[in-house]
Amino acid sequence: MNPDLRMSAAHVFVDNLSDPQLDDETSHHLGDVLRLRDGEPVSVSDGRGSWRICRYVAKGQLRVESDIETVMPRSRRVGVAMVPVKGDRTEWAVEKLVEVGVDDIVLLAAMRRSVVRWDDEKWRHQHDRYSRIVLAAARQSRCVWLPTLQSNIDASTITRQSGVAVADIGAPALDASIVSMVIIGPEGGFDADELTDAPRVALADGVLRAETAAIVAATRMVAHLPR
Repeated sequence: MNPDLRMSAAHVFVDNLSDPQLDDETSHHLGDVLRLRDGEPVSVSDGRGSWRICRYVAKGQLRVESDIETVMPRSRRVGVAMVPVKGDRTEWAVEKLVEVGVDDIVLLAAMRRSVVRWDDEKWRHQHDRYSRIVLAAARQSRCVWLPTLQSNIDASTITRQSGVAVADIGAPALDASIVSMVIIGPEGGFDADELTDAPRVALADGVLRAETAAIVAATRMVAHLPR
């Protein structure tokens, strides 16, 4: 990671890097939550690979400090698709998936054994909440490429894509050179006749909680990516 990006006092996302303007929420975050002082460096990104250093000035304004730099996308994307689980464990998983460095996060529609079952309105509410979590985690991690987030997606549409495998204890071990998307099941697991068109891969010798399986899969795939 570029030292200027790593050592910035804060990292934010804006629509236009040529004229970076803070929205009200971000201005509040920098001034009232982080309590930045005038002149502190802030890295600013468009979430599409480009970024620059600015200086924080009074009243939530930014002063451009450096030229725009661009980080090329990785040659291979990796992601995790998971069925939401009860409590706040899905929120934790989404946050950590961003921090680990996945490109794509997919929250799947309920399967047969799912405990969590949301109607469309609840899904919209949850998607907005998870989107805010993705943004906050991307700020923390100094991401310049924002991960994609899809919600309420039928798992069968994911299994049609290449490089997709379903996490299943007892299957052959995950080969991160081949698999680029791992599907994590609900608390009760998948029925034997669900997602039969996707290969199975094992993530560990023991039974993992869904959120743990998501992080294990992400870590192994990201670690295998070329640097």
